[in-house]
Amino acid sequence: MLALFNSLDREDKEAMGIAYLGSERMLLGLRHVAGFGDSVAVPVARIARDAIMLGASAVVIAHNHPDGDTRPSAADLSLTRRLAQGLAALDVMLLDHLILGCGSVLSLREQGML
Repeated sequence: MLALFNSLDREDKEAMGIAYLGSERMLLGLRHVAGFGDSVAVPVARIARDAIMLGASAVVIAHNHPDGDTRPSAADLSLTRRLAQGLAALDVMLLDHLILGCGSVLSLREQGML
């Protein structure tokens, strides 16, 4: 899965990748969203709409921190909580939120933050 998001780590501005997965964890679709400097805004409704249109049962999101610090910001944690709740209402699971920086990856799920 991480290979799908490798290009994000090379971005000089914050960007996000969203992977939509089917019931067998097969990739149904992938969206790349460019950010503005040190932030990227992706409405929860847009991710939910894409998940419904693709018939996804799970979603993985990833974004980069161009400064290399993979610690999640308050905004990262807020988005993760809102997205997990919104998708759960649609019976879609947020499998993980990955933060990439300078070759390192932090998984919010592995850190117990999801």
